[in-house]
Amino acid sequence: MTHRILIAGLVAVLTFQSSPSSAQKVYVAFGDSITFGFPVPESSYPTQLQALLTSRGLTDVVRNEGLSNETAAEGVSRINSALHVGDTTLLLMEGTNDIKAKVSVETIAFSLDQIAKKAEARGLTVVHAPVIPRMPSAGTDGTNAISTALAASVRELAWSSTRRLADPFEVYITTSDVFNKYYSGGTDRLHPNAAGYARMAETFRDVLVGLDTVPPVPGAFSPAGESTGVPGLGPFTAVLYDFGQGIDLAKATLLLNGVAVPTTQTGDTKKLTLTHIPTIALHGAFTLAVRASDLNVPANASDHVLGTFITEGTTFLPGDLNRDGRVDGVDLVRMGVAFGARKGDPRFFAPADVNGDNLVDGLDFAILASNFGRSSF
Repeated sequence: MTHRILIAGLVAVLTFQSSPSSAQKVYVAFGDSITFGFPVPESSYPTQLQALLTSRGLTDVVRNEGLSNETAAEGVSRINSALHVGDTTLLLMEGTNDIKAKVSVETIAFSLDQIAKKAEARGLTVVHAPVIPRMPSAGTDGTNAISTALAASVRELAWSSTRRLADPFEVYITTSDVFNKYYSGGTDRLHPNAAGYARMAETFRDVLVGLDTVPPVPGAFSPAGESTGVPGLGPFTAVLYDFGQGIDLAKATLLLNGVAVPTTQTGDTKKLTLTHIPTIALHGAFTLAVRASDLNVPANASDHVLGTFITEGTTFLPGDLNRDGRVDGVDLVRMGVAFGARKGDPRFFAPADVNGDNLVDGLDFAILASNFGRSSF
């Protein structure tokens, strides 16, 4: 009887040790120099992610397969050689160099999907991650318009492929003073410092261990940012994703110029589309935004300005430099900054050249002053 008990106990122990839930995981961090950890590779996000997992008592391994200057298309060619027998999960974040090379968002997303599919063919699961924002002084996409579009595309890719998502773009872009806090700065306008890599590691850690710390994030929206001639009856739409506990449908809100508007919801708590069709045609300049919370306890909440647009038939008074519908002190200050500048001068601001003579001068100021305090619509 004693021997039977010992044997049964041994079998139970061996069964527990070999169960999938207790098996050691091997995470492969794949990407460009931001994965590699330039300019502080000893503080790279894979290195710090390893430490975070170890501190939780996990025996999982994180291997850094970042390669500086690589594009996503080059990653498609490299991925098979970067994977080893026993690897379990691919952490995929790439596209920074593609943006610099002005590769289209659609092409980048296609390459990322090809990398993911090659990893899945070898039995790995995939965690997608959009690239982090670029500093305003970056030579390409300093406004992060392209990076934002890529983030939306990567979110759609992860959702449509039922893959997981870590979202350092969302974590960074919603952090106050992020470019001073998390970036190397100086001549390097793309890479994080050690603190930035640590925050990135935390973002991946949360996903890998099942912590929901990121609110619903935006995807595609319509009309596109900076659109003009938009039909006043819309429709106006925005997509939301949540890769954690799900979107709180009751709190998902579409806003125009900061005012909540009635919407029709389609989709579910993982991907939701909000659509507003006005009963009376809109007229003027508008900012499209979305507000949402998730079902986590406590809830994670977000507010995102998606873009601006101008409806068809809208005209602006001369002097309404920022096209907000009113000639006021904001326009006056903006003209003051550009006053005296000719076309080609760094201070030249085309909307301030009201009469179009390639010089911001007293004539332009006089036109603005004649409309000061008036509304364009």
